[in-house]
Amino acid sequence: MSRPAKGTAVITANGEVDLGTASRFWDMLNQRLHGHGATLIVNLSDLDFFGVTGIRVLERAQLLADDTGTLLFVFPGECRSARRMLDLYDGEGLHSL
Repeated sequence: MSRPAKGTAVITANGEVDLGTASRFWDMLNQRLHGHGATLIVNLSDLDFFGVTGIRVLERAQLLADDTGTLLFVFPGECRSARRMLDLYDGEGLHSL
């Protein structure tokens, strides 16, 4: 995690987000979303794979962000699977950069 500006945190995920790692991904997001309501950017650009389970985690994180007054943004970068999942996502509320 980095803090490029006051009130903004960036979480960079690496490796894979799939059924086996989704709980760790959620724990990381959950911990940051219970901080002081500000801006959280989830950087997925270093991922090798981002599965549908990752979208479910982001949906849950968005609900928590709404409850805590945090602005949540997702940056897929060049991760093709993250871009594909976000393009296919038909729900509301996830904000991509």
